[in-house]
Amino acid sequence: MERLQPSRFKVEYLLFLIPVTLAFLSWLLFPGLVNWIITNLFGYAPLVEVTNPLWRGFISFFYSWYTLIGIAVPGCWIVIAYLARKKPVETKRMFNPLVSIIVPAFNQEKNIFNCVDSLFRCTEKFDGICEIIIVDDGSTDCTYEIAKTAVKLAKTSYPHVAGKVFRHCNNLGKIEALRTGMSRALGGLVAIVDADSEWEPETLVSLVDYKLANGKKAVTGYAHPNGQGSRANLLVNLQRLEYSQGLSVVRCAQSLGNNVLIVPGVIGLYDAKMFREILFDKNIRSVTEDFEITLEMHRKDAKIGYINHARSSTVAPTNLTTLWRQRNRWFTGWLHNTLGLYRDLFKKRSWISALLWYYIFEYCGTFVDFAAVVSFPFLWVYAPDPLLFAYNLLVFIPYGLLIAFTIQAFALRFAYGSCRCGDLLFYTPFYVFLWLINMFARLNSIVSFLRGNYGKWHVDKQ
Repeated sequence: MERLQPSRFKVEYLLFLIPVTLAFLSWLLFPGLVNWIITNLFGYAPLVEVTNPLWRGFISFFYSWYTLIGIAVPGCWIVIAYLARKKPVETKRMFNPLVSIIVPAFNQEKNIFNCVDSLFRCTEKFDGICEIIIVDDGSTDCTYEIAKTAVKLAKTSYPHVAGKVFRHCNNLGKIEALRTGMSRALGGLVAIVDADSEWEPETLVSLVDYKLANGKKAVTGYAHPNGQGSRANLLVNLQRLEYSQGLSVVRCAQSLGNNVLIVPGVIGLYDAKMFREILFDKNIRSVTEDFEITLEMHRKDAKIGYINHARSSTVAPTNLTTLWRQRNRWFTGWLHNTLGLYRDLFKKRSWISALLWYYIFEYCGTFVDFAAVVSFPFLWVYAPDPLLFAYNLLVFIPYGLLIAFTIQAFALRFAYGSCRCGDLLFYTPFYVFLWLINMFARLNSIVSFLRGNYGKWHVDKQ
């Protein structure tokens, strides 16, 4: 049986030929099909005119680029995620460790009660001992009082769970709140939960089982954008589409080689010893502290995993101002960490290095996207045959939507395992709006980074 193992994997690797072949066939054949449709179905005869070589060069480049990143790249991510999901996962827990759950909170009076309540509910499914530590980082609202009330009420139903609330006199920052929590944590495992997040009842058990049985130093799960005011909110639904692609496909794919790039504050479980060493020995400086901590773990060659059915909901931005600030913080923090604090990881001969170079490629693609947006009006105005150009768009847009619907359907299927969120597919045509926001936020973060501005936290009202 052991001799058959390499052969089986080689057959699975042939799956990569599917998206690559589809992308190549689309690049090669679809323009001809479009010309046939325009000539035979629309009855339009193109003007016989010499095409400007520069114009044709731009069109060919953009078409080739978006065929690559629209079909081949997401298709390969889907194949890797599929292989990761098919990989046998050991889930048998050998013992029940003490788990410390730390919740750093600042001005979260609207969310802290539900967060604490969800964590106590998680402990009901877990056979081991748990403690929940809330650290109010100098809030100016009623976060501390509500957290105390939430713990007091929860302990009537879960008396075996220790609940503690600590308070900073001043706002010292999230890292200091985590250090306060860790200095009082007793567990061999530590879970970090943002105060605007709620864990599902099975999440703690799933994370602990997966981590212990598979030898990971950290593990994360799926985050579902939610929160007050999110119902039927266009921005939130677009973020749900984005998360389904970024987590259930890309992050799941990263887990195939234990190379998950970020354990977010929304949902994460760590080896307490390693987490404590990083937290107290390192000067955590970036505005994306969860990314920085994860990269430090990769510097130590730690195995980091992802399990899709461990879930948390998190408050998502519901307005453009909050979303813009969030994305600028994320992208600037990414640049600060990868090109500044952890650029040595690019030199490692590992999949981590390959992943980081891939995201550099993605950032470079932002300039291509910007060039496409800016040059589009000029390509139309200077088209040798503007009407033919319009007919081409009339055919290409539905084709692009078909590809987007297909990719998104895979992502939602991987994320939710059913048609539970199938109605989100109808928001796919509007995803270009979030794409534009991310594009301009990336450009802005690049400019900020080059000017030495590494970002800062904003506390926004949802």
